[in-house]
Amino acid sequence: MNAHARKSAQETQGFQHDTADLAGLSAFLNALMREWDGWYHLPPEQTDSLALPGAAVALPVVSPRGEIIAGLRQDGAFRRSFSGRLIWRGDDGALAPLSAHTAISLLCFDTGASPGPAQKQRQLLARVLDSLQTIAASPEPLPEPATEWNFVDAEQALRSGHPMHPNPRSRDEMSPEDAQRFAPEMRGRFPLFWVLAERSVLSQESAADRSAEEMCTALIASDDTLPGALRRPPEGFVALPWHPWQAARLLARPDVAGWIAQGRLRIIGEAGRDWAPTGSMRSVHGWHAPYMLKFSLSLRLTNSRRVLAPKEVARGEQMYRLFQSPLGAQIRAENPEMTILQEPAHIALRGADGGPLAESIAVFRENPFRDPAQPGPVMLASLCEEGTAGLSPLGAVIETLSCSSGRGTGEIAQDWFARFLGVALAPLLRLRARHGLLMGAHQQNMMIGLCDGWPARLVVRDCQGTGHLTTFHDHLARYVPDIGAFAENEASPELGDGLFCYYVIVNNMMNVASTLALDTGATEAGLHDVLRRFLQEQRATEPGDTGLIDMLLTAPSLTSKGNYRTSLSGVNEAAGDASGQLAAFLMLPNPLSQETQK
Repeated sequence: MNAHARKSAQETQGFQHDTADLAGLSAFLNALMREWDGWYHLPPEQTDSLALPGAAVALPVVSPRGEIIAGLRQDGAFRRSFSGRLIWRGDDGALAPLSAHTAISLLCFDTGASPGPAQKQRQLLARVLDSLQTIAASPEPLPEPATEWNFVDAEQALRSGHPMHPNPRSRDEMSPEDAQRFAPEMRGRFPLFWVLAERSVLSQESAADRSAEEMCTALIASDDTLPGALRRPPEGFVALPWHPWQAARLLARPDVAGWIAQGRLRIIGEAGRDWAPTGSMRSVHGWHAPYMLKFSLSLRLTNSRRVLAPKEVARGEQMYRLFQSPLGAQIRAENPEMTILQEPAHIALRGADGGPLAESIAVFRENPFRDPAQPGPVMLASLCEEGTAGLSPLGAVIETLSCSSGRGTGEIAQDWFARFLGVALAPLLRLRARHGLLMGAHQQNMMIGLCDGWPARLVVRDCQGTGHLTTFHDHLARYVPDIGAFAENEASPELGDGLFCYYVIVNNMMNVASTLALDTGATEAGLHDVLRRFLQEQRATEPGDTGLIDMLLTAPSLTSKGNYRTSLSGVNEAAGDASGQLAAFLMLPNPLSQETQK
């Protein structure tokens, strides 16, 4: 190293980013490095010469010519933990410390890392910086251990969002002031916005014995602070809840303004007890209420517009009907440790085509969580969120179990993961093998009930992400004859298993393994061995179709979503059918494959 480089290396020592920048930077780099092969591990002699305490990666940049060196706290095949040290090394060997914002800007405009039109690069950068600012503004993590969180605590504990996404907290169209009130990581609380709507301007449907209108009445009956106008609506009118943020967008519509002018829609405004946004933001929970509500929001969160489509609503109502049938009773008997939060009904304003106006849809979701003193269940994304100044909540649980038992954290982690697979993965594999049902149970749609720190029960939500295999259609249609109609959620085994592979295996199970490897004495490879043995046992004992399990154990690669490329492209993930979504996916080497173990 020349004298200039030695001096620069000394100047970069000790340079750290604040923890909020580190969380966003880590998600950005993990997403990029999964999809781009232009980076490399820095040789150990170079990390030593740069005074980096551990391993590091280098990400070459075309203009200005040089490379970004990022220090690693820990390496892994599926997720890396970054130390926060960033160094710029120019073509001439000169070194300089980098901020997270500068490093991200260089990579967003780099033709190698982010190929495409400059307008798309600018759009990506704007969303990444918006996400960083959102994370920086969020409160500090909850001080209580995850075993003591109630349902809302766990939903709102997730600060930085997806660990493998360039802009996990970006929100087009929402101001920082509104985010303070309506975002889960800001621990928002707000009353609902209420209107009285003439039945003729409504579209409603329910698969349950109780109508959507009656569900609105039940919500009102559960809140004694609501005004009398909602309890005793005029003849022919229905009291209807709106999300307060969405209410402003609906009131600006000409058709809505026309109904107000005609007296067919009457505004009550915000009223009643507080509701809390759950992990998805557009779903809200009230401790007093018999239902949670999932609303359309006319904004883009991360890669998707969050306006509900009629086909998504149909999926929930068809799933409810299936679980009310004898087959549903059989599924519950096969999976006593699993609860699926059903979405039996919706209500909306009537669109010009006579169907629901998508921007006004409110879906009713079962709410079994009525006691704030009751712990759990815990959203898995919150449990696995990397601690920027310490352990993840899951890592802290493992450490507590280790201290109380006298066993090492690595041994406890392996046992915890094995028990987790039995509670969380086994029911989803059975649903697919025996009934062809697919649950999009990624880390924000899966919740785990903990008993003394150990996984004990599974809760799955968001029937929008459900589907079924074409090979099982006749089996399911015996119980729900129109299943799949209008829902666009039938998939071939190849397509359906690919989506399951990403959402449940890569996004979920592998991320749990990575979290345990980062925070305990267990290794990623050792935890993959646990998963492989579990799948082998499932294959040996499962009486149904083991095609998915066979694929996981033998395929050379696993399907994964390309969040970085999707964000760069600017497409709306929520548009199109399953095959359109899969076009943004890529293949990762499969560490579970028995072929690679030979």
